[in-house]
Amino acid sequence: MKRKIIIFDMDGVLFDSIPLAEEFYLKSHPEMTSKMYREIHIGNFHEETKKYSQLKKEETEEERNTRHLVYAEKKSTTPMFEGVLEFLNDLHKDGYLLVLNTNAYNRNSLPLLDKSGITPLFDYITTAELSTSKVEKFKLIEDKYNANKKDFLFITDSLGDVKEADVAGIPTVAVTWGVHDKSFFGREKHDNLVGIVHSVKELENFIMK
Repeated sequence: MKRKIIIFDMDGVLFDSIPLAEEFYLKSHPEMTSKMYREIHIGNFHEETKKYSQLKKEETEEERNTRHLVYAEKKSTTPMFEGVLEFLNDLHKDGYLLVLNTNAYNRNSLPLLDKSGITPLFDYITTAELSTSKVEKFKLIEDKYNANKKDFLFITDSLGDVKEADVAGIPTVAVTWGVHDKSFFGREKHDNLVGIVHSVKELENFIMK
């Protein structure tokens, strides 16, 4: 049975934005490492970052605002992964409802979606303004469509997202080209994790079968 509603994470799934996000995060947390940055994503990103607040570099409000502005501007030009645009267009043409559930705030997501030209492909976009919990946003999505959870499929690149989708009872496919590679998804068993794919073509084949 085809999945009716496909929910996408954004960073590391659709856009090659993890390197930029990591660069800016490590600049504001000079004592952190790339390995630590990857570990933050094994739980809810917004909650995990609070555990490292003592490592954050002190900055004035003006400096913080400037950093946010520079990051948003740079991120808005981030390229999509090869094949993603065609993949999304094909899904949309085939009648799937496409939804976005991202940890990013509006300033770091909406300009990127607009510049890439894919905003019209999504029927519903949920950002951190709605909630910093993906579990809560999954509930909003369920309420909006009043659909059986078996009719949903979530696509993500992080173990933390897999865990939140597990709590929500949403079937999930993990991709290995984002923040986490295959080794992270093998750390623990989650019944909602129905597949792990290594390319956009493999993801397309998984959905179409």
